[in-house]
Amino acid sequence: MPTMKITISILFVLHLVVTLWHGDAHSTLGIQLSFFQTLYVYLIILGAPVVGVILVWSRFMLVGIGLFAISMAGALVFAVCYHYILVSPDNIAHLPVGAAVVQAQFIDSAALSAIMELLSTLFGFFALGYTYADKNK
Repeated sequence: MPTMKITISILFVLHLVVTLWHGDAHSTLGIQLSFFQTLYVYLIILGAPVVGVILVWSRFMLVGIGLFAISMAGALVFAVCYHYILVSPDNIAHLPVGAAVVQAQFIDSAALSAIMELLSTLFGFFALGYTYADKNK
């Protein structure tokens, strides 16, 4: 179990670093989020994983793993929709004018974000199933 807790914590820290890097590109390019998007980012993409990781290290480990997995799945859906599907300034194919290095940062951080969220979602649900099965032996 300690390895699982440490892995989830590391995945969270990496997710946070990539999210902050991506947020920096958003700011530099002047890409504004709607009220809904901002609320979603703060609650689901940033807040829920923090609470999940804290709970992972408590007696509510199963709840924490579940919250982490669900929030990462929600972050993945959000990132894929806004960065690759919906047409907006937040889509990598419709970025506003800006320095090529910042546009590259946006594109790279969007891709890395999706990869991190996919890995975190998969590991989170694996950990949830494994922990649940282990507790019910």
